[in-house]
Amino acid sequence: MGGLVYPASRCLLSSPTEGTKTLTSYALALQKIRSGGRVAVIDFEMGKASTRRMLLDLGATDEELRAVAYFSPDGPPNKDDISTVSDRADLAVIDASLGAFHASGLDDNKRQDVERFAGTWIDPLWKGGVATLTLDHVTKSTEGRGKYAIGSERKVGHVDTHLGLETVGTPLVRGGTGLVKVRVHKDRLGFLHRPYAAEIAFTSDPETHAIAWEIRASSPIGQPSDSWRPTVLMERVLEYLSRQPKPVSRNNIVTGISGNRKFTLQAITALIEDGLIEDTGSGLTTSGSGTSSGTDGTGGSLVPPPKGWNQNQSTAQLEGVGA
Repeated sequence: MGGLVYPASRCLLSSPTEGTKTLTSYALALQKIRSGGRVAVIDFEMGKASTRRMLLDLGATDEELRAVAYFSPDGPPNKDDISTVSDRADLAVIDASLGAFHASGLDDNKRQDVERFAGTWIDPLWKGGVATLTLDHVTKSTEGRGKYAIGSERKVGHVDTHLGLETVGTPLVRGGTGLVKVRVHKDRLGFLHRPYAAEIAFTSDPETHAIAWEIRASSPIGQPSDSWRPTVLMERVLEYLSRQPKPVSRNNIVTGISGNRKFTLQAITALIEDGLIEDTGSGLTTSGSGTSSGTDGTGGSLVPPPKGWNQNQSTAQLEGVGA
C-alpha cells in the first residue's frame, strides 16, 4: 500500500482537520486493489455517495469500485461482522476513530475505553489477517501535539505504525495542487524511511476535478538520499509471492508485478537481507513473516449486510451508488 501500510498490521493515520487523511487513505486503498487486494471502508464521516465520488476522482474504475465493501455502522461490530470483513478484505479503512468510539459508547480520552475499542474493532480484524488503517485527528496545539493523536496515548501504544500527514505550502483545493509529507511517528517493524516515509503529490484538474496522485520517496534537507529503500516494490513483491503456490524466479517476479526491473531486483535483494523472503534454490518464496493472509485477489462485495451493522441500510459495493 504505497510502501506505507504493512500487510496484516495495525496503522494509525493522523493529521489536523482537512489534512487529506481520507484522500490519502483512499489512494492507498486503490493501490491495494490494483495489487490484487480487497478493501473495506468503515465510514462515519463521508457517506456512501461522497465516498464513491472521491474514489472516482482518484481514478477508480467500476471494477475497482466493486472491490470496495462499504459499511456505515450504527454500533460496534459483533463476531459475525468481523468474520465477514475478514473473509472479504485485506485492508479495512476506519474513517474515523471518533465516530467508531461514539458508535461503541466509548470515550477516546479514557485509557480503558481505548483498550476496549482496540479489542472490539482493531485486534479481531488484525487476527483475521486484515490490515487496519484508522484515521484520527491530532490536538489543535502544535506545541503539545508531539507524536500522539488526540485522546489517550494508548491509541498509539496499541498500533504497529503511526503515520502523520504534514501539509507543505497551500492545502489542496479543487483545481489546485497539494503536497503532504508522511512523517513516521512509530514503526514497530522498522522498515519505513525516517523521519519521512514518503510524500504524496495531488493535482486536481480545474475542469473535471479528477485528482492525479503520486506517492514518492521524500528527501528532507540533511537526510542522505542513498538511505532510500524501494518499499513500494518490496510490498508488491511480498504480496505477489504470498499468492504463489510454489517458489518463483526473479524474472517471474519482475514480470508479475510490472515494476521497474532495476528497482524490483533491489527490492528482492532487500527482502532477502531482511529475512522476509528466501531463495530455496528452485526460486524465491516468502519466509512466513510480513505477508498478508487470506489474499486471493478475487475482489468482491458484502451483500447482504452482516447482522448487527446498520440493518436498515444495505452494505454493498460502491459501483453505481450516487451516480
